[in-house]
Amino acid sequence: MMTTLPYAVTDAVGLPETRLPEDLLTQLPETVAAAPWHTRDCRVMNWLHPVAAEALSCFPEQIRPTGDVIVAWALVEYGDTPVGPYSEIAATLLPTEGDGYGHIPFIVVDSPASVVGGRANWLLPKALARFDWSEGGHSVTVTNEQPEAPAWSITVAVTPTGNTTALTVPNHIQQVSADGDVRRFDGELNGKMQSATFDVAGQADGPLGALLKSGRFDGTILTDCDFLVGPLNS
Repeated sequence: MMTTLPYAVTDAVGLPETRLPEDLLTQLPETVAAAPWHTRDCRVMNWLHPVAAEALSCFPEQIRPTGDVIVAWALVEYGDTPVGPYSEIAATLLPTEGDGYGHIPFIVVDSPASVVGGRANWLLPKALARFDWSEGGHSVTVTNEQPEAPAWSITVAVTPTGNTTALTVPNHIQQVSADGDVRRFDGELNGKMQSATFDVAGQADGPLGALLKSGRFDGTILTDCDFLVGPLNS
């Protein structure tokens, strides 16, 4: 359904690595499907690690916590969505204290339509990146495309290590608009979960470096996923 979306593309707030250049804004679709979005046939790869205190500056002031924070990385291949297939990588900041809502200051995709959908529906500060997947999809290198600076790159290699089991994962996110509005939305992911090892190599010239950690991490792969993301609810 095409309808008036809650926010303009420029209302989403994120790290400098997600600020869209003016020439890109004129090339984006004017509108896309409104929330809720029901995506199918997706593969979601997750790993987590703690971050230093400097990562607190990645939160907007309105929702900045005072305690410890971990970052949950999600690398996703979407097969069937309201804007077609695309790839995505995102960092979600999760306060260790609070009511369970995380915040996404960094999220990139390889679909201009997804950029519009994420920003206008949920205040997700999506930018454009290039995803170079290996044959078989076991590794990928993601590099910034728009904006061109600050420069960054992330290479991820995933090795499945366990049996699969059905899993349902709730998703609770809060974002902040350029005018200071605090908005929340919820989602639910259903799929087949398998444990995995992630080898991550990343570099970032800008603030993303506070969230990007290289090394080997334990995580999970979810396959054959359905992901339902509802509209903004507050």
